[in-house]
Amino acid sequence: MLSMLISFVIGLPIWYVTSRDLGPVWGVVCGVGVFLIAQVVIALLIRKKVAVVNRNLEEIMRAAQVKINRQMTVFQQRPNGNVRMMQQTLENIQHDAVMKTLEATGQFEKFYKWNWLLKKQVNTMRMQLYFQLRDFDKVDALLPKCLLADSRSLLIKLVRLYRRNDPGLDRFYLKKCARLKGEDGALAALTYAWMKLKCGEKEKALAALVDARKSSDNPTLLENHARLVNGKEKHFSNANLGDVWYSLYLEEPKVKVQQQRQTRQQFRMF
Repeated sequence: MLSMLISFVIGLPIWYVTSRDLGPVWGVVCGVGVFLIAQVVIALLIRKKVAVVNRNLEEIMRAAQVKINRQMTVFQQRPNGNVRMMQQTLENIQHDAVMKTLEATGQFEKFYKWNWLLKKQVNTMRMQLYFQLRDFDKVDALLPKCLLADSRSLLIKLVRLYRRNDPGLDRFYLKKCARLKGEDGALAALTYAWMKLKCGEKEKALAALVDARKSSDNPTLLENHARLVNGKEKHFSNANLGDVWYSLYLEEPKVKVQQQRQTRQQFRMF
């Protein structure tokens, strides 16, 4: 990493001079101290520049959210309007905003040589944006290059494993997703249980829900657990989770208005 190289170049002469004049111990202390100080200064400067790019992205998203809210207000004032046209208008706004955001992420690339984690973080952002666009080929290409540290990224990976019939689905869920707690853990367990029921594996679905109940009292989690326990797996439903469920694109909402709320929610997830 370039910042380490520069810090080393700065610290090396300090080490040499202090070792010669004060002894090897002071040489090491001063050399390492200068190295660390240089690292901190460079990191702060790069963080400041990265923050500027982040603000640009936030402004794009904020402008899109304002436009969506304005359109929603107009549509609400015309309750008898064309629902299909309304949905298409919101989708177009969403698509344009996501494309502008994706283009703007290119501003991060000049900082990759200063921060080795930044590239993975930007790839994660891009992966989530492409998922919103349902460009799943690009999502699959980016996933191995991402930092899967947040629940959204983990769930997207879980969904893609399921869609590709990947045999590593169970292992990934148990190793990564099952560790999530609270509402994130409930969503992960309910998503995995839905998948397992589609595959005819009720036992694994029930086991996931039982484990998730240890850290969450989510109503949908409790309801679906009761359904499986009572042999009513055909009534299993994640619909009450709302936008967070439908934004995974495993099911389509039955009510068109729900899709409009989903579009608004997706911008808030950036």
